Amino acid sequence: MDDFICVSINYKKCGEELRGRFAFSQEARGGFVTGNGALSPVMLCTCSRTELYMLGSVNDGLRLLTALSGLSRSVVEGCAMLFSGEGAVRHLFRVACGVDSMVVGEDEILGQLRCAYSFSAERIRLSHRVNIIFQSAVATAKRIKTETAISRTSVSHATLAAKLAAHSAPEVRVLLIGASGKTGTSLLKNLLSYRNVTVLATTRSHSGQTLLLPESPALTVVPYEERYARIAECSCVISATSSPHTVLTADLLRECCTGEKLLIDLAVPRDIDPAAGEIPGVTLRSVDYFSSLAQDNNLRKQDSVEQAKQMIEEDIGELRKTLLMHENLPQIRERGALSGMSAEELLFRLKKGLSAAAFAEVIGSVLGEKG
Repeated sequence: MDDFICVSINYKKCGEELRGRFAFSQEARGGFVTGNGALSPVMLCTCSRTELYMLGSVNDGLRLLTALSGLSRSVVEGCAMLFSGEGAVRHLFRVACGVDSMVVGEDEILGQLRCAYSFSAERIRLSHRVNIIFQSAVATAKRIKTETAISRTSVSHATLAAKLAAHSAPEVRVLLIGASGKTGTSLLKNLLSYRNVTVLATTRSHSGQTLLLPESPALTVVPYEERYARIAECSCVISATSSPHTVLTADLLRECCTGEKLLIDLAVPRDIDPAAGEIPGVTLRSVDYFSSLAQDNNLRKQDSVEQAKQMIEEDIGELRKTLLMHENLPQIRERGALSGMSAEELLFRLKKGLSAAAFAEVIGSVLGEKG
């Protein structure tokens, strides 16, 4: 796993405006993956992070991410966190289980990671090592979520935003833009769980997709094109689209925002013009605002975080043994280093009973004797 690397642009070093420069479209990501197939790249893009996992060096990763973003090398280096070898694997495992999330234990990240892995696997032939590493990360994340309390109380940007909206007034009418996306779907579910909330959810008539929304007397579907016209009747507007362009401009919001309005922007890059926060009566909250709201959740889950980290170390040890076995089995079989049992049988027995370091020593010894 020595040549497995990660270049991470995440909330720990970058604000949402700069992260937005790395929020690549599906078309851009597809072209990047197919154009660099020999490196087995997997690119994860969420509102909190953009991460490039691949085979190679961190310098290769920086160079490729710099070219894709159009930013200068110095800017990318200044905001990137770099991981290589076992450190990159450990980071991937921590991301997968929610330990590294802005909201610790949030559920969305595992699904987003699986989608990123599948996105690459559907377009290129990923190396055996990358397949094993990602499959192991997903398996470990599932085990952690089952065996610890890290995700027992589900908290995410969507749950926090819905709570903020529901508690903003005795009776709340919300305009939800982007209800069909992953974040929007979760938002809608959470909003409808509050008895004092009614929702107007926008849909695009030309999207070509069937919008599957829950049936509820508290939900009304309206055309996306009517979003500005509908703002006047709502006390809260939440936008969570994947659009690369501004969805709500400050100039047009000034014309339709009267009285107190809560605007919540959960998109990166931003859906709502930041200048909207200067409109009298408007309170604008964006993704990074919820990091402070998540502090209580994160503190409560510290015991689970430590337990998860220990489980990750155990599973990384197993992963090292698995990679050693798969990478060296053909040579051991070819050299006839074993007799009396199949190579697979002996190696599986050794893998089960030895630590990763001891397993590596045994394989090195077997190959050395026959060299």
